[in-house]
Amino acid sequence: MKDDIRAGALLPTITLSAALEAAQDLKRLCQERDFPNLVQRLTVVGGVNILDGLQRTYILADLQEEGHVFAVEQTVHLEIRIEENLDNLIYRIIVLNAGQKPMSMRHQIEVLFSAFRSTLERTIDRLELISENEEGRRTRARRYALDKVATAYHTYLLKSPEVEKQNIVAQKISEESVLSQDETKLGEDFAMFQHYLGQYAALDDEICRVYDGSIAAAPTGAAWFGNENVMNAFFSSVSDFGSSPARKDRIDRALAVLLQKLQTAQVGTDPLGLVVLQRIIEGLPVRKVNVGFGTRKLLNTAFKEYFRDEGDSDIAEIWQREAE
Repeated sequence: MKDDIRAGALLPTITLSAALEAAQDLKRLCQERDFPNLVQRLTVVGGVNILDGLQRTYILADLQEEGHVFAVEQTVHLEIRIEENLDNLIYRIIVLNAGQKPMSMRHQIEVLFSAFRSTLERTIDRLELISENEEGRRTRARRYALDKVATAYHTYLLKSPEVEKQNIVAQKISEESVLSQDETKLGEDFAMFQHYLGQYAALDDEICRVYDGSIAAAPTGAAWFGNENVMNAFFSSVSDFGSSPARKDRIDRALAVLLQKLQTAQVGTDPLGLVVLQRIIEGLPVRKVNVGFGTRKLLNTAFKEYFRDEGDSDIAEIWQREAE
């Protein structure tokens, strides 16, 4: 593609979205036809996100840095979406992009979260979402890799901890059920995911406090609750079990019980039974079962059982009960 562009090829439209928090002001500038100020606002670093055309944009930037001079007639159409409604933007990215190969559903969701990063960080207190090039070892609660949160949302939509099924037909059916939703339903799902991400962050505070590394046989809270397997199992179980308002209430009650249990736990204790859980995972038959798959399956089933019991059962006992 780079050689084609250098030779003068015309490119498809590149689509950007303006930051949600700036949308109202930007629309006002459009209505007033105040184009100089509009251009100035849109060219501020972080003012827009790339929805479609990331690779093309990087190639254009590389060519410019190399000193390539573009022909005057070699233009590109730039579409900038100024959208105040979160639901509309979710629908635009997930559903309307679905027919545009080769963008996979996973890629679409990663694009969505790059656009919503600042929105989530403003909504959930002390939340920090870090990009791949910023990623280091997680050392505190409420700090997550952006791609892991995006994958957790993907599992939430699919109601399964497996975002890439071995059965291609099953994968296609799962994704089609998501793509058939309208913008209202997608918006409601995102709002519920955001709600449970807030609850996850509250649990994270206490898990990181209690599991400070004092127990050699258990992982630290920062390592365990920031683990992709745990996040995927948690959010997929919430979505799968929470199929009705009554069931969502049971989830909320169970999480409230769990949070209270953690808040009263002493530092260096094991209220979640992570020592037992680690032993169970280490005992998985590695020749028969993929450890990651087995771990996600165990956690997903155990979380749903905990929600069903509304937190009345000890979660450490559920690990043992649900182990195969």
